Amino acid sequence: MTNMLAPFVQIEESIQFYLNNRAYEIKENNIEIIEKPTNKEFLNAITVFENFDMVGNDIKWYNKGSKFIYNIEEGTFHNGSSLISESFSTYVLASGLVRYENKNKAELFENLPTIVENFMHLDFATTFKKGGVTVDLFKLDESLFISRFNEDTKLSKFFKATANEAVSYIKEETTEDASSIVIEMLEGEALEIAKISEETVKYEDMISFLKDQRGLLAEADKSIEEIKAADALINSEIKVWEDKIEALSA
Repeated sequence: MTNMLAPFVQIEESIQFYLNNRAYEIKENNIEIIEKPTNKEFLNAITVFENFDMVGNDIKWYNKGSKFIYNIEEGTFHNGSSLISESFSTYVLASGLVRYENKNKAELFENLPTIVENFMHLDFATTFKKGGVTVDLFKLDESLFISRFNEDTKLSKFFKATANEAVSYIKEETTEDASSIVIEMLEGEALEIAKISEETVKYEDMISFLKDQRGLLAEADKSIEEIKAADALINSEIKVWEDKIEALSA
C-alpha cells in the first residue's frame, strides 16, 4: 500500500506526519519518531484519522444506525444520501441521531473542512502487513527508514537501513517483496533477484491479458475458422510467455 492519505503539519523547516499508530518528523532529509506530538492542528488531524473512515473523497462516521458523510471535494455533509444544509452538529444533536455525550465528536466532524487541510498523500511511504505486524518503508532520496509495529504486543522498532537490508527485513517480517520500490538502490545478488522478479511480473501481466482475451472467445462459435485460429494463436502466445517465466526461474 502506497501514497496513503495521512495527517501532517508543517512547522518551520520540518514536516510532522502520522502513519499506523506512530508520529514522525522529517527534517533535513532525516526521519525521527515523535513520542508525544504537541501541535494542536496535528493532534486534531490524528483524532479524525483514528475516529472516522476515509474512503476516496469521503470521510465517514458510522454512529449506531446512522452513516454521516463529509465529501471533501464538494465540502458538503450528508446523513446517508440526504444533504445536511444546516450546522452539522446542531442537526445531529437536535434530531437525536447523536447523543449529547458525543457532542465533541460531532463538533470534530463538523470541523472537517478546516482539519482536512492537514492531510497529505505520503508518496514516500509504503506499508506492508502480515497479521498484526505492520512494516512501513520510508524513502527520502537515497535514504531508507524502516518502522515496524506489532499491534498485538505493542512492540515497535525504527531504524535506518540500506536497500538490501530493507528488502530482507520486510520479506522476513511480512513475506512481501519490496525490491521493486528500491531496485535502483540494491546491490549484488539482491539486485539480480529483483530484476528477475520485475521481469516475471511483466510476463505474468501479459499472460493475464492473454487469458482475458481467450475468455472473450470462450462463448464464440469454435467451428468458425477465424475463431479457432485466434484461440490457437492466443494459446501459443500464453505458452511463449510461460516458457519465458520458466527460463527466468532456471
